Amino acid sequence: MIGDRDIRAIQNCIGNSIAVTLTGNRRFAGVIGENPSLYSKSPALWNAAFAMLGLDAKYLPFDVARSRLGQLISILRDSERLLGFNVTVPHKVEIMDYLDGLDSGATRIQAVNTVVRTSAGRLVGYNTDGPGFIDSILKPQPGQSQSFIPSLDELEVLLIGAGGSARAVAFHIGDRLTRGRILICNRTLERAASLAREIGKNAQAVAEQELSHWAVRAGLLINSSTKGQGGARELSDGNVTSFEPYSALAAAHPVAVPRSEFTKLGAEDSPANPSHADVMRNNENSLALARCIPKSVAFYDLIYFPEETVFLRHARITGHRTMNGKGMIICQGARALFDHLCQQELHARGLDTVEIYNRIVETMYRAW
Repeated sequence: MIGDRDIRAIQNCIGNSIAVTLTGNRRFAGVIGENPSLYSKSPALWNAAFAMLGLDAKYLPFDVARSRLGQLISILRDSERLLGFNVTVPHKVEIMDYLDGLDSGATRIQAVNTVVRTSAGRLVGYNTDGPGFIDSILKPQPGQSQSFIPSLDELEVLLIGAGGSARAVAFHIGDRLTRGRILICNRTLERAASLAREIGKNAQAVAEQELSHWAVRAGLLINSSTKGQGGARELSDGNVTSFEPYSALAAAHPVAVPRSEFTKLGAEDSPANPSHADVMRNNENSLALARCIPKSVAFYDLIYFPEETVFLRHARITGHRTMNGKGMIICQGARALFDHLCQQELHARGLDTVEIYNRIVETMYRAW
């Protein structure tokens, strides 16, 4: 066993500080993303589940920039203590370049949110986002007597976004539609059109400029874009911006600046912030559209930080049912733990049962 040298090597290529010891037979897992240490609930959820199952393991957040992603993956591949890891924005697609294999689901979706390290040191990618999303809306969650929606069968679904998470959601919605339709709206129309072609029947691309036309005709609106996501976002050119004050119901053009200048911008609701006028336009257009959408339409946001995005707040104050990404995060995490990272251990101990899976979900809900 490599032991705490694993953690020291990881620390050298991530932005957050981690304080944990890997004594004895302790294993570890984690979540890789831009800034999961600032918002991710996964460490609390997984560590609670590990404790409930009696597993000597620790789950950690790893803040890694694109430029250090390959280095981090190389370190993780070499660690015999690693169970595996989850992947969140913005690395769900790029991570595939560093893996040794993909299962059929991840190959189809072309995005990965779960990676398992095999005993031979191979890293294999999976995607539990889609099944987690479906579980969260079609199954009553702990403490709820009813599911968020009764069925997807004949529904017209408007999906905003076409990135890694959107692909997982879109394919699994498409699988369940018979007489319904999925409309994919994205700032870059060709990306939405490409995804619609892959899904095939019952899928159609929609330009961002047409969002208001289709939103009033849908039965379920889903935000899978980064509009509303808390925290700073690093762009491909290295500059930083924030999408948190924006709603997915309208266009967003936030100002991007070097990271050294980002903290000097001030609050987004301050007229001194260079994105202020754009935020105000976005919010005004979003609320106006939300008022026009029939109250029978449900709003779902894959984002869970902040707990209520502008998209969901506008939906709530105009009388719509809303749900954030909490249920999806819990359900995809439970599937990642139960079906992949800890599958062999649970099977060896006779814990690979439906009852244990349900206990994992309930434990994660309590730990939220």
